[in-house]
Amino acid sequence: MTNAVLSTSALVAGYVPQVDILNGVSITVANNEIVTVVGANGAGKSTLLKTIMGLLAPKSGSVTLGSLDIAGLRPSAIVGHGLGYVPQRENVFEALPVEENLEIGLTSRRDLPLRPRMEAMYALFPRLRERRRQLAGNLSGGERQMLAMARALIPQPTVLLLDEPTAGLAPQFVDLMFEQVSAINQSGVTILMVEQNASRALAMSHRGYALDLGRNTYEGAGPALARDTRIAELYLGGLHA
Repeated sequence: MTNAVLSTSALVAGYVPQVDILNGVSITVANNEIVTVVGANGAGKSTLLKTIMGLLAPKSGSVTLGSLDIAGLRPSAIVGHGLGYVPQRENVFEALPVEENLEIGLTSRRDLPLRPRMEAMYALFPRLRERRRQLAGNLSGGERQMLAMARALIPQPTVLLLDEPTAGLAPQFVDLMFEQVSAINQSGVTILMVEQNASRALAMSHRGYALDLGRNTYEGAGPALARDTRIAELYLGGLHA
């Protein structure tokens, strides 16, 4: 894929020396795509994102961002190269107000002006403007997720990794979160996403991948995978992502 902005090749990784969670995963994300990774619990989806982000060192294989192999780099360095990451849990500083959370998000890009970037986040997430002086720990689940996404977006990444962005959200926030993901992508940010509502995520994605036991099993256009009975039986029925 000539316009790839993020790719992994034969990626192997795990949390202990004797056990590999990823067993040779190869994925490619093209410029301005939304790509969703699905699979049963334990398939390696979140591990894939953590390895790409540098939170877990790969045992072998490569992770390429643009033309740069970022495998083994520190997360702070990877953020500086244009990759953002929103983990599923512990994704905000609860003891700090919304505005200070956003300021921390810009520490990797001191060259960017704080106030214009903060205003851009408030335009994308108007609810955060209303809560800007409120402690992050007092936000609702949906508002916390908005803040986590805004904090990842404030340094202007070219690619955003989302790990289960709707997990634990009330139904009204699920719809809003999918709308926000689409709006972020339309603003020019490429997205690689793991999502528990796999059928809906695939339906809105340009392409998708299915993992099984840390290996690629299926890949294709997102809407086509969402309609594929094999994918539904293996990964979407009750398990979601």
